[in-house]
Amino acid sequence: MAYFDHAATTRLSERVRKAMDRHLRDVYGNPSSLHTPGIDARKTMNTVKNRLAEHFGVTRQNIVFTSSGTEANNLAIKGTYFRHPNEQIITTTIEHHATENSVRFIERVGGKTTYVGVDRDGFIDLEALKHALKTQTSLVSIIYANNEIGTIQPLKKIIPIIKAHGALLHFDMVQVPLHQAIDFSELEADFVSLSAHKFYGPRGSGCLIARDPALLEPLIHGGQQEFHRRAGTENVAAMVGFLEAYEAARENTKAHTEHVDNLSHYFIEQLNVKNFDYRLNGPDLDHSRLNAVLNIGFKGQDAQHLAFQLNRQGIYVSLGSACDSDNIELSHVLRAIDVPKAYIKGSMRISLSDENTREDIDHLLNTLEMLFNE
Repeated sequence: MAYFDHAATTRLSERVRKAMDRHLRDVYGNPSSLHTPGIDARKTMNTVKNRLAEHFGVTRQNIVFTSSGTEANNLAIKGTYFRHPNEQIITTTIEHHATENSVRFIERVGGKTTYVGVDRDGFIDLEALKHALKTQTSLVSIIYANNEIGTIQPLKKIIPIIKAHGALLHFDMVQVPLHQAIDFSELEADFVSLSAHKFYGPRGSGCLIARDPALLEPLIHGGQQEFHRRAGTENVAAMVGFLEAYEAARENTKAHTEHVDNLSHYFIEQLNVKNFDYRLNGPDLDHSRLNAVLNIGFKGQDAQHLAFQLNRQGIYVSLGSACDSDNIELSHVLRAIDVPKAYIKGSMRISLSDENTREDIDHLLNTLEMLFNE
């Protein structure tokens, strides 16, 4: 097997599984219960949040656990809108569907929205952003590292523009933790979304880091959990898994990045050596991008057919966002960056991790050569 879909999900690591196991079986109390099992669960949850808060440069009151990065994005965007229904929400044309469809929902209920375009590498149009900002802009939501083409937005240019207008700022940083630490105290953002299963943690465990959670209207109503921002009995085992996965990612960031960078350079080098007619969609390697996320357009090919044939050979790639796998339309991200017609239909995403090897890359390339020559 050669798995090249780590931007969609990573496997649960053994370290994380072991950390979660005791809390799946033995620490079973409801954290809201006022008896010993419940208190034990509450202590565990508070310990998890305190340790994460140290990593993020915040307090535990700034961390709202969710079921996913998708829910975290929804909470940031809709939670802000419901507090300021007459104000504008701004986002970009290359967002994850969790953001895009949250903003589309706001449009359907009569809210004011604006989409800012990007250049051919996926970098936000700063002049268009300046023009879009209004006195009554409540929130700007931007994907920091794009899940389809790897583009990393220039925060040092973006943040001053938004802060000068007094708008709130949300970053979708779901793809980031394997590649760099997140210091919320230095970001000057108001909200950041994360999801554990993108860095060898459990599915069903995300979080929203919020500078002031009281600015958000809850989307789920019930009890007083998550400082009144997200009702429902907490999944303590998943929280433990999130923490363990994040700490492992921080410990391994340098080695992971070096390994992935080497693989991505080797892959592009071999595409050239073997004379593939291809296009790297998004920035060049090492140019403000995640080298782990390679969106490659093969001229004159059908990526859906290629992905199906690769799957039969035990090679797993994707066509873009895993949240859009049932949609046969071309990726909105690739359309937004104007990928040429000759390459867009043959575009696939190859997302790497430290579990991939050069042998995996060779297997992929050799199989593609075989398929192209059929």
